[in-house]
Amino acid sequence: MSPVQSYSHSRLLLLVVIVTLGVVQSSRLPAEVGSQPHSISLRRNGVHVCGGALIREKWILTAAHCVSLGGGQQSYPAKSYNVRVGSIQRLTGGQLVPLSKIIIHTNYSSSDAVGSNDLALLELETSVVLNANTNPIDLATERPAAGSQIIFSGWGSSQVDGSLSHVLQVATRQSLSASDCQTELYLQQEDLLCLSPVDEDFAGLCSGDAGAPASYNNQLVGIAAFFVSGCGSEQPDGYVDVTQHLEWINENAV
Repeated sequence: MSPVQSYSHSRLLLLVVIVTLGVVQSSRLPAEVGSQPHSISLRRNGVHVCGGALIREKWILTAAHCVSLGGGQQSYPAKSYNVRVGSIQRLTGGQLVPLSKIIIHTNYSSSDAVGSNDLALLELETSVVLNANTNPIDLATERPAAGSQIIFSGWGSSQVDGSLSHVLQVATRQSLSASDCQTELYLQQEDLLCLSPVDEDFAGLCSGDAGAPASYNNQLVGIAAFFVSGCGSEQPDGYVDVTQHLEWINENAV
């Protein structure tokens, strides 16, 4: 399974076991060309493993568990990865750029709270060529208000362990307040951003969406960490709140 974390797998079992009796499939729509110029495909040994966000010409922000070896600070070799930038096609187009360095968040550990500090910075060997389809996204400085409509983009499948999408998909969820987020998922960490379904549209994260960027007002607010009860459920999806990690990002992505 591509590394998006799920409450039905691994360490999340210690929190809550949620049985999905029925999952409503939802409207993840193909992205328009140039509409998500920051969204990238992270590939290890030539195979897509995660999404991520281009935040500077030589830097990508993704989920730490996408690159962590053994759930800690050690990563897989940077040379085993490259990223596809500037294409809505997972297998073609855009620019393929190798990595030169991986920096996992200092406080990340898979044995700690679910999703907490689940961030990694990826330095590219060369700067990307900026154009209409390739452009960094600004980092938000404030958490979006409860009820804000948040856009996420990824190449995830429609079901756990299903086939990845060939075309980048986008969908919308709404943010919960920090208190409602903690109550819904029985989690207490400050850097958790919960995105819930909008009305009856259950579009959400699935396998292959780890590291997927979530944006509001064309600014990056979250990086996908885990989903609950299967793909596209009525439960909130868990993102790392980027606004809680601006100091770490700015100190390291230089």
